Amino acid sequence: MSHQVDERSFNVETVELAVEALLREHPDALVCGLASDGLIVPIPASVALWGQAAIEGRALIDSVVTADRGTVIDAWLRAKRVGTADGKVRMLDRPSRWMKLHFLDIRARHGVLLGVVLPTGEAGEEAGPADELPAATPRFSTLMEDEGGNVLDCDEAFTQMFGYAADELIGEHVLDQIHPEDQARAVEGWLAMLSSRRVQQMRCRRKRKDGSFMWIDTTLHNYLNQPDRNYVLVEIIDVSAEMAAQEALQDQGALLRRLIEAMPDGLLQVDTERRVVYHNARLLEILHGTSDSASAEAQSPDASDAEKPNASARSVGTLLTPLTAEGKAAFEAALGQVLDEGIDQDVEVDVLRASGDWRRALMSIRGLLRESGEVSGAITRVQDVTDNARTRKELEKRATFDALTRCHNRSSILAALQHELEREDSTYTGVVYVDLDKFKSVNDTLGHAAGDEVLVLVGECLKDANRADDKIGRLGGDEFLVLLRGIPGPEVAMSVARRVCDSLCTSVAVSQGTVELRASAGVACTEDDVITAEELVSRADAAMYRSKDQGQGVPVLAVGSQASARSGSTRD
Repeated sequence: MSHQVDERSFNVETVELAVEALLREHPDALVCGLASDGLIVPIPASVALWGQAAIEGRALIDSVVTADRGTVIDAWLRAKRVGTADGKVRMLDRPSRWMKLHFLDIRARHGVLLGVVLPTGEAGEEAGPADELPAATPRFSTLMEDEGGNVLDCDEAFTQMFGYAADELIGEHVLDQIHPEDQARAVEGWLAMLSSRRVQQMRCRRKRKDGSFMWIDTTLHNYLNQPDRNYVLVEIIDVSAEMAAQEALQDQGALLRRLIEAMPDGLLQVDTERRVVYHNARLLEILHGTSDSASAEAQSPDASDAEKPNASARSVGTLLTPLTAEGKAAFEAALGQVLDEGIDQDVEVDVLRASGDWRRALMSIRGLLRESGEVSGAITRVQDVTDNARTRKELEKRATFDALTRCHNRSSILAALQHELEREDSTYTGVVYVDLDKFKSVNDTLGHAAGDEVLVLVGECLKDANRADDKIGRLGGDEFLVLLRGIPGPEVAMSVARRVCDSLCTSVAVSQGTVELRASAGVACTEDDVITAEELVSRADAAMYRSKDQGQGVPVLAVGSQASARSGSTRD
């Protein structure tokens, strides 16, 4: 009864209260702890009992009459889905009495399910004398057949199991009672028994008198041509409860597979050797852009592949081919932590499909643990988070860049400057504070649209006049800041500033006319003292105003910047 689909929507507290109330009210109940596979286990000390007697044995279902075992299975499956379930059954040791069976899922708190059996106690529910209820149906019976497979005799247990009277069976051929789908197997077993004279066993379905079929295990003993015996002894064991449980598990497994395939996320299961155990079609859609395993060459390894060297590695590698090199390294590192240390990991990776399409995937890797706590593998849930990633990038872009000029905005350029100032490096950091001269007149005479065109052109000029590693920021209005990283000293910063001023001393054409450009610039560089970004910008701002006062479009170095570049070159 393991591998059930876990659809539990019940409230753990509610089940706990139900358990306590049930046990308090029925101290005469029979109880047992049950593992997830339905086998009886000790009741944990954490479960409070009130004098109840324990049910012993292998499994609770073994203590129930055959006819009621379907009720047990149905209740068991319901309890594992929703937390609690009950049903009315008869126990083998008291088949003339109806009992109420309760299953309660308390694994979240106590690690077991609880089975509780108690008299119904309801008027009219308890059965009367033993002869008013049929005795428990036998689970074992025998037949005697001749060499041709015709019935010679049967025991009373057989008639009870299948509903036939003995005279209705004698002389009938056995195949008439076997399910058509099982007849070939029955004939094969019969012929093998005759030819080898060895005991043969098989599982098949045999017809009851009411037309239904019962699953049975059949054992054939060849006693033909022996002294005092000349027949084949057929031993029959009722395994219908077991088969019903298996069919229920298969149904649940089929449901689970359908649910997995319908999931919007990809799934990848690997073992501890990183061999692919399972993946769904959605994984291929996310990573390869197709659900066709053949075209993606990403099927789980088959028997022939397993004989080839590194077959599993190729299979995993084929699945992950669309990941970038950085993405593969990140996934492998995260998977290693899950398999080696049992630590769950989440990692985002870039995916470049063969079609050239870029995607972003979130891979949530979780360890699969045995009851001992040992890691037996890992399952990875893969979500396509491309839209979220694009939204994040767009938000980051808006938070970083000025919407008009595409230069860094004030907050991001100051943050970048502060980061540079905090680096431990022997080089210098410099800034050039740029302000356009007479920009207000452009807005006043040509309009704000023309002013915006000018600002865009200024931003492009500043980018062209500087190194690729330098950053350009717009502080606001017509004020810009050039961040110079890793320069040898103020002389380089002044050289850049002169180049900037020269590039901005020009005429530019805008939609409303021609604008004569000129800019003033102030330069400041780091010194031996600790300084913040705002303080360094403030020094450059003060130098810019001295440049503007001169009115020549010539940069000025801030006072004290390495003793004015050791040469008195400040233009105060």
